Amino acid sequence: MRKSKPGRSAVLPLGIKNRLVTELPALVALSAIGEPWFGATHQADLLAVALVVREMAPEDSPQARCAAELQRLCEQPIGFEQKVDIALNLAECLPWLQVQQNHRVERAVRAVAAKNLALAA
Repeated sequence: MRKSKPGRSAVLPLGIKNRLVTELPALVALSAIGEPWFGATHQADLLAVALVVREMAPEDSPQARCAAELQRLCEQPIGFEQKVDIALNLAECLPWLQVQQNHRVERAVRAVAAKNLALAA
């Protein structure tokens, strides 16, 4: 195992994401479901995972199906009743997303953003 030299930042291997960016917002949103402080930002964080995974995953893969279901759940009002279904689909999406190559995730994020900006215009 190589040690990083002082003063140099360690380079993460492909597939290792900054969990504060890729996982934490969705996990916070999941814990907020059913709470009075659950809001549109939380819902958007969950939806973002679904959209990125749908952009990346092969059609008809388990991840694409879970992402489609997560998207369906996140595009309607979310209450405590949906928490388990959202958690199950998120549990399929997040680990898969975590092992994808960084550049593929970044490309998918840009593609999703471009599509949604085009729809809003």
